[in-house]
Amino acid sequence: MPFRLSFIVVEVLFLAIAHVYGGTPWAIVGMIAFMAQIFTQVFSGIRPESLLLVVPSLIWLVLFRVTGNRELFFPYTMFLATGVAVRAVERSPWLGMLGGGAVVTAFMVIRVLQNATTRVLAVELVIAAAILACAVAARSMSERQAILRDAAIVAVSSLLAYASLAL
Repeated sequence: MPFRLSFIVVEVLFLAIAHVYGGTPWAIVGMIAFMAQIFTQVFSGIRPESLLLVVPSLIWLVLFRVTGNRELFFPYTMFLATGVAVRAVERSPWLGMLGGGAVVTAFMVIRVLQNATTRVLAVELVIAAAILACAVAARSMSERQAILRDAAIVAVSSLLAYASLAL
């Protein structure tokens, strides 16, 4: 029970920070990530590692505030999407894709509402799907739990999303 309360407190703080410093889109994607994480782990329970795979995504928010680069919303989203996916893979690779896909879907809806061009949306969707699929495949290769491996998968996925901004 104490961890559940801690999880809720961290979630509320995370969403408040995302909303105040990033705005509604950042908070919505964060909220979907937390909801997907809870949904995909409803039977196995939320574990402390789950927070370790999503909270560091706020680094992208800090970089956004420092640089003013709105494109950093994409690596932030992919950090969250792969964080959800790698935790859900323990139950099923399909559940990992579904959980991460929910976060990517929220991102795509926001991008449509921001009037992104069809070409930009297509590129973002293809890159997001490829990164998510690779993250799920990498995590599926190992049955054993290893938080450092999961954190590395999430960090590399996020950095790949950042690198893709050059396209």
